[in-house]
Amino acid sequence: MKMHRDILIIEDDEDDRDMLQDIFKDLGYKNKIVFFSDSTQALDYIRQPEVTPFIIISDINMPKLGGFELRNIILEEEVLADKDIPYIFISNAQDEYSIKQANKLSIQGYIQKGNDYNKYKEKIKNLVDYWKENINTFSSKK
Repeated sequence: MKMHRDILIIEDDEDDRDMLQDIFKDLGYKNKIVFFSDSTQALDYIRQPEVTPFIIISDINMPKLGGFELRNIILEEEVLADKDIPYIFISNAQDEYSIKQANKLSIQGYIQKGNDYNKYKEKIKNLVDYWKENINTFSSKK
């Protein structure tokens, strides 16, 4: 089942990765959580034919290849686009430009990072639970 596949998290900030790692540990999902601090490495991973993650959770502002650019590559490469991977941005950026740019890239979610552990955990839980409930409906529409 697709809902039990890997969850990819692309986050260059070590503190944010640590917090997300703790959150996912607390939530206890059966999915393997795969972290990338470098989005170019994540892209290489996603390009592997056997890799079809459950969802991708990505920061926006990263060195080398930003989240917007990564999402655009995934949409433009037919093999990647055909994998039907829900793409969610997590970011501190809440400005109008960032939100509009994200929406132009056909994302499936945009949540603000949080310093309040419990609130951030609740956002992540709601996000993952939504996709676990709806992934088959989403994928079958193509």
